[in-house]
Amino acid sequence: MTDLLKNKVALVTGAAKGIGASCALYLAKAGASVIVADIDDGGEQVAKHITSEGGNALFQHLDVSSEASWQKLAEWIMEHFNGLDILVNNAGIALIKPLEATSLEEWQQLTRVNVDGTFLGMKHCLPALRAQRTESGPSASVINLSSAAGIVGVPGAVGYSMSKAAVRHMTKSAAMEFAEMGYNIRVNSVHPGLIETPMADDIYKVWAESAAFGTNDLEETRAIMRDMHPLKRHGLPEDIAKGVVFLASEDSSYMTGSELVIDGGYVAR
Repeated sequence: MTDLLKNKVALVTGAAKGIGASCALYLAKAGASVIVADIDDGGEQVAKHITSEGGNALFQHLDVSSEASWQKLAEWIMEHFNGLDILVNNAGIALIKPLEATSLEEWQQLTRVNVDGTFLGMKHCLPALRAQRTESGPSASVINLSSAAGIVGVPGAVGYSMSKAAVRHMTKSAAMEFAEMGYNIRVNSVHPGLIETPMADDIYKVWAESAAFGTNDLEETRAIMRDMHPLKRHGLPEDIAKGVVFLASEDSSYMTGSELVIDGGYVAR
């Protein structure tokens, strides 16, 4: 444990597994009290694990696509912590399908979670982020998880790329707005490449089944995608979590509206 985020309160959405769980753990290791939020009650086990490791974490159920769920959580945060220092909008879903095979219902569900969820998080957590904030004191930090797919196009992922590009630009506009309003709240986005998570496993399976890379073999598909990243390795959740801790801390106090790309060089090809 360190004191980098001592006395800070952090909320991480989609924290029951994958990148979100790793972010929650690393924020706690840096000294923050972490609210582990997810629609999956498995997040309770993540909170218990963090506590067993000497950190401070509590689980709260959250459906990021529901405004009522966000309102309930925001009220709970003010009742229990009187404010919020760090918001990590991580919750998201993937949709890997050709455009012509994507239904309107799938498109709308993707948007509800990935885009609406980020918007609702910033909107309803804003009062808590502003609470006890002074112009000259430490800034609050909003960290929105976008994707490398929010920067470059990805065949078979029109909807997913759209949603993550929306998060990217929402981040920039919110950063400018909050700065102009004098809120002392920074807003930055993180853009992972393909990271070793359950979501990535599902994506590899879809690509293999459709022979998106010229083969139906799962391991060959994984190897081809790995080699498309110049560093020639798959990313790990902790690679992203470490970047999130940096953006959450005052070490990044002069960054807002920025993109932290953690993708093994994928978008630089």
